[in-house]
Amino acid sequence: MLRLNMRFTQPMIGMHTQLGKLEAHSTPAKLHTNDQQARSNRHWTQPSVDIDQYPSRHAYGNDNHTDFARKYGQQGFSDLAKTTSRWTQEAWDNVENSGKRGRNPVVQRYDSKLSQEISKQRRIVAELIPDPVITYHPVEAAGEPDLGDVTAEFEPQKIFAETNFTPGKVETYMQQKANVERWVTEGKYDIYA
Repeated sequence: MLRLNMRFTQPMIGMHTQLGKLEAHSTPAKLHTNDQQARSNRHWTQPSVDIDQYPSRHAYGNDNHTDFARKYGQQGFSDLAKTTSRWTQEAWDNVENSGKRGRNPVVQRYDSKLSQEISKQRRIVAELIPDPVITYHPVEAAGEPDLGDVTAEFEPQKIFAETNFTPGKVETYMQQKANVERWVTEGKYDIYA
């Protein structure tokens, strides 16, 4: 017995899809900050005591170089001139009178100097010796506060944002065509695997 075998294939449509894509790139602004914290910069000074003893030392005759030079600077030149003149006079006196009888100019000069020293009227002057100058520097707060600096700078770029749009695509194609196949077999149906 002949049998008619048939096979049907349905048409199939295939699709390839690509989604649309929107890309947006923005160039962010640059931020620069200068952050310097405020500081007090304050501190306490140490107390100190200055003692100037020069007025009392000066009363005892201990001079510093300035006062010594002021006091004795011109006196040295005048003493030198007087001493030179006195020695010249004494030398001429020795030359003229040493050979004379009854005259001894060297002894007479020393006797005269000694009698002048003895006959000087001595005076004692009592003066108050000045106290030392004492200066006290108390504790003080010193230093200037630093207010700090907190500044921010923004640098935006010229091109702020860039967008790129890729449209979606749909592509269709015939994946399988419709088909009817027929064939004849004898004694049985043909099973298409």
